[in-house]
Amino acid sequence: MKFMKPKYLALFVAAAVSPVFAAVPGVPSLTNGNDKFAIVEVNQAAQDYNNLVKVHDGADVKVEWNMWSGDAPTSAKVLLDGKEVWSGAGSAAGSATFKVMKGGRYQEQVQLCNDSGCSTSASKLIIVADTDGSHLLPLTTTLQENNKAFAKHTDKVVAAYFPEWGVYDRNFTVDKIPVANLNHILYGFIPICGGDGINDSAKASGALESLKRACAGREDYTVAIHDPWAALQKPQQGVTGWDEPYKGNYGQLMAMKKANPNLKILPSVGGWTLSDPFFQMDNKVLRDRFVGSVKEFLKTWKVFDGVDIDWEFPGGGGENAKLGNPQTDKATYTALMHDLRAMLNELSAETGRTYELTTAIGAGKDKIEDVDYTNAQQYIDHIFLMSYDYYGAWSNTELGHQTALYGSSWNPATNYTTDNAVKAMLDQHVQPGKIVVGAAMYGRGWTGVHGYNGDNPFTGTATGPIAGTWEAGIVDYRVIANQMKGKPGWEYKYDAAAEAPYLFNKSTGELLSYDDARSVAAKGKYVLDKNLGGLFAWSVESDNGDILNAMNESLLGSGSSSDQPVVTNRAPVATAVDQAVTGPVTVTLDGSASSDPDGDALTYKWTQTAGATVAIANSTSAKASFSAPAVTANQTLAFRLTVTDAKGLSSTADVQVLNKAPKANQAPVVNPMEAITLEAGQTQSLHVQATDPDGDALTYSWSVPADMNASGTDTANVRITAPEVASEEHYTLSAMVSDGKTSVQSNVQVTVTPKAAAPADDVTPPADDVTPPADEVTPPSDEGSASSSCDNPVDANASKYAAWNASAVYNNGDIVSFDHLVWKAKYWTQGNQPGFASESWDLVSKVKFGWKADVVYNGGDTTTYEGSEYRAKWWTRGDNPAHSDVWVKEGAASDCK
Repeated sequence: MKFMKPKYLALFVAAAVSPVFAAVPGVPSLTNGNDKFAIVEVNQAAQDYNNLVKVHDGADVKVEWNMWSGDAPTSAKVLLDGKEVWSGAGSAAGSATFKVMKGGRYQEQVQLCNDSGCSTSASKLIIVADTDGSHLLPLTTTLQENNKAFAKHTDKVVAAYFPEWGVYDRNFTVDKIPVANLNHILYGFIPICGGDGINDSAKASGALESLKRACAGREDYTVAIHDPWAALQKPQQGVTGWDEPYKGNYGQLMAMKKANPNLKILPSVGGWTLSDPFFQMDNKVLRDRFVGSVKEFLKTWKVFDGVDIDWEFPGGGGENAKLGNPQTDKATYTALMHDLRAMLNELSAETGRTYELTTAIGAGKDKIEDVDYTNAQQYIDHIFLMSYDYYGAWSNTELGHQTALYGSSWNPATNYTTDNAVKAMLDQHVQPGKIVVGAAMYGRGWTGVHGYNGDNPFTGTATGPIAGTWEAGIVDYRVIANQMKGKPGWEYKYDAAAEAPYLFNKSTGELLSYDDARSVAAKGKYVLDKNLGGLFAWSVESDNGDILNAMNESLLGSGSSSDQPVVTNRAPVATAVDQAVTGPVTVTLDGSASSDPDGDALTYKWTQTAGATVAIANSTSAKASFSAPAVTANQTLAFRLTVTDAKGLSSTADVQVLNKAPKANQAPVVNPMEAITLEAGQTQSLHVQATDPDGDALTYSWSVPADMNASGTDTANVRITAPEVASEEHYTLSAMVSDGKTSVQSNVQVTVTPKAAAPADDVTPPADDVTPPADEVTPPSDEGSASSSCDNPVDANASKYAAWNASAVYNNGDIVSFDHLVWKAKYWTQGNQPGFASESWDLVSKVKFGWKADVVYNGGDTTTYEGSEYRAKWWTRGDNPAHSDVWVKEGAASDCK
C-alpha cells in the first residue's frame, strides 16, 4: 500500500472543501405587484372628510422577487436609488416590507448575495406619494389667451384667488392658471364644519347640504374639504390615472408647486357664505378646536404654505344679517390671529418650513374700524384689501364704481374707494408693506338704468341686475372684453377722477362697472407710490390675461398698461413618461407633450443611456420607436429626450422602459354586488365593478331572467326593468367578466315586489288636466306625461322608475323618480337631491310649470309669470321676467309652461 505524503494530502483536502464549484446567486426578477404607495391615502369614493383621508407616518412598501437560476442566496437587500433600505435572509423567492418616510419617485432593486458575491435585479420605478407633490412630475403650463411672458418679476405680492368650483362651468383647471405671472395662489374655500345655527349663510346658496356631507362625523368648528371630487378625485392634466393617489385641484397644485417651488399656495378659510362660524370664536374652546384643525390640515396637505382667513365681516355686514358685534368681534379677530400665528410658529419648528398667515378684509371704512389692525397686524404677513364690490345690483338707486381707486367725478366725497380704505388702514398704523390692494377680474352692473342726468348713467335709477355670466349682476372680465366692449350698442367710458372704466348701453339701460388694464395700472402705480405690499385679484378663472398683465406691468414700474413687457427667451420643457411593456413589441417613445413657454418650435433627439442596445427609429422626431424583444427576466432600458427651441435653449427628460417577462394570466377581480329590491315596473342600472391585474381589456356578459327586460347586457352596466308580479319574487342575475383568457362570474340578487296601488289623489287629476293639449296626449314613452298644477307638476310615468335614494350612486344617464317627476343623472352623483336647482340632474318629464328663479333658461325658452308668457333672449337664471330685459313679453299666457 502506498501512502500519500502529508503535504499532498493537505492540498487534496483543501481542494475538496474549497468552493471551486460555488457561484453567485442568479439575477432576481421583481414581480409586477403594486408600484404606487401613499403616505396620505385618499379614498376615491368618499364624500366625507373623515373617510376621505387616512394619514400615515410613512408608506408601507412591499417588494417580491423570484430567482430562477444560480446558487442559493444567503442574504437579501432592497435598494432605493442605490441605497439600502432593508436587509434580511435570502431566498430564491421572497418578499420584503419596509416603511418609506418621504415621498418621491424611486428606482427599486433587490440584491441577493452569498459568499461568492451578489446579483442585483433590474431597477423598477416605484412611486411613494405624499402631499408635497414629491412623487409627481412637474406640471408644465403655458401662458394662454392674452397672458404675457415677463423677463423679470416684481418682488411685490402678485396674487389671485382660485375658487374650487372653477373646474365646472368655467372649465378652468389648475393647469390653466398663468402661474408664471403669480407668486401667490389663494385656494377658495375651505369650510368650517357645522350645520343649522352654525352655517346658516350656506343655506341660500345650497352649500349647506354638501357641507354636511363633507363634515359627517367631524366636530363642529373643524375644517374639511367641501368638494372632494373637485379637490382630489377629478382626473385632470398630469393626474389622470385611475390609480393616481391625488387627482383634482390638489393633485395639480402639487405638480404645479413641483415646477414652481417658490410659489406660495394658501387655503382660504371662510368666504361670503362660509364665514358664520367665525362669529362664535370668542369662545376659546371653539377657537382652539378650529386652530388645531387648521394645523392638522396643513400637516396633512403639505402643498400649502400657510392659511388665509376670509372672515366676512367682523362687526357684521356679511351674508347673515343676524351676525356681528363690533366690540366682541374686534377682540375675537385679534385673538384668532394671535392663536393662528402661535400655531404656525409651532408647525414651523416641527417641519422646518415657513408658513404665512394672511387675511382678506372688507375695504369699507365702516368695516375697517371694526377690527384692531394696529394690534392684529403683528401676527399677519399680508392683508388682502378687498377693494371691490363697493356698489352693485343689491341697490337700484345707489349706482357707483364697484372698484374705484378714488372718488367719482360726480361724487368725490363717496366713502367707498380704495384710497379711503388704504388711508383708514394707515390711520391704524398698519405697516404699508402688509397692505395688498385688490383688483376685480369681473364687473358688476345693472339694467334698465333711466332718469339720469346728462350723459352720466350713474345718476339714474336701475330696474334690476344686468344679466350675469353665471350669477345675475356679475359679469366675468373675459366676457366683458370678448363680447361687450367695442360691440354695437356699448359705449366705453373712463372716469379719470376715479380711475374707473365702465360700459353703458343706452338702448337697454345696461351699465357695467369693472376694472381694466388702465385702472389696474393706476392701482399698481398707487401701490408703488405708497410702498404697499402688492396687488391681488378675485378671481383668476375670470380673466383673459389683461388684468394680470397690468398687475405685473404696473408693479414693475412700466407706467402704463400700454407698454409691452420685455420678453426674453425661456428654455423649453421636455416631457416623456416611463413605460412598462411585454416583448416582443414595438415601443413608442413619446415626447409630444414637451412644450415651450414662449411658443417656439422645438426639435427633438432621442438617445439610449442604459440597458441592452436597441436601434431607435425616428430618433429626431417627437415620437421615436424601437423593438423590444421577448425576455425571460425583466429588463430595464433607459433613454434621454433632448428638446431644443429655435434659439438654442434645451432641456432633457430621462425615461425608463421596463420590458417585462411574460407571466401566467391572472383572472379579473370582480367586486361583489349588493342585492337590491325593486317595485314592479321600476327601472334600475346595475354595475359590475371589475379590474384586471394584468391590465387586460375586459368584456362583460349578463345573464338575465327571460321575463325581465334588460339592455346593455354586453357592458359593465345593465339596465333592467322589473317585471309585473302578483307577489314578491326573487331573481338571480349574473355577470360574466372576461379578460379574453379567464372568465369570472358574479351574481346579484334582485327582489321584485308588486306595484303599490296609486294614491287616491292620483286617480283623478285636477279637472284642468283631464284633457291635455293634443300634442301631449301621447308623449314619448321615456318622457312621461304632465298633470297636476303649475306649482306642483306631476308626471304620471314617474311611478315607473325607481325612487331616488340618497345613499345610492348614480352614473350619467341613470333615471330616477323624485317628487312625482322623472330625472336623469348628468354625471356621477351620490346624495345630491334631484330638483330644478340641482347641478347633477336634468328634468326628463315634459311637465308644465311657471317661472322658477332657480331654473336655467336658454335662448328661445318660454315661461309664464303673473299671467303673461315670456321668451328668453339668452341664457338666464334668477332674472325676474317682469323686471329683466333678458325676457321678451309675448302676450297673455293661455297656460303655464
